Amino acid sequence: MKDFNVSHFEERGRSPIAPTTDVPGGWIATLLRAITTTSADDVNGVRHAGVPSHFVEERWGKHLSLHTIERLEKSDVVACGAFDDTERSHIADIGAYGRTFRTFDTQRDVAAYLNRSFASRQLVIFQVRDLMGAIDRLEEFRCRFPQAAVVLICPELARNDFTGERRTICDASLRRADGRACIAMAVTVALQNHSEYLARGIY
Repeated sequence: MKDFNVSHFEERGRSPIAPTTDVPGGWIATLLRAITTTSADDVNGVRHAGVPSHFVEERWGKHLSLHTIERLEKSDVVACGAFDDTERSHIADIGAYGRTFRTFDTQRDVAAYLNRSFASRQLVIFQVRDLMGAIDRLEEFRCRFPQAAVVLICPELARNDFTGERRTICDASLRRADGRACIAMAVTVALQNHSEYLARGIY
């Protein structure tokens, strides 16, 4: 187990941007224009539901809205899976915004940690290779820890999904986490979807 208490990034952007959860008609086009470093692989096949807050461009950290950063600062961020170097780097960048950031090898270790956590919010990033073999465990995790927003990364998924279609196991899902803009979008939407599900009493 690796245990990190990571300080927050100091540079948060040049100017404040008001967070919003409204759904402007052309928000997808606006989002894609704002994220100048997004590759084709980042957006192909992505389904959108809840709307991310406005993103700030340029450096990696600025793919996250100020509203998302504020949510992360109140959350324990946990990653679990066999990530490659690129994925590990991107996820560590996300974790740097968190109240704490930890990585674990197994879902059991994640559950044991969350049972001891005093944070009222958590963000858990799971990577699984065998989706069918993991579904039952993911559903059980969701039932045990409804306070945790979950991002699922699995290469067996047919497409990225940012809707509530897979909400029994996660709040947003990716086939790969190798794009900075892609994982930033997934985290933003997962936190948004999770808040909406809790408010509506879905869990």
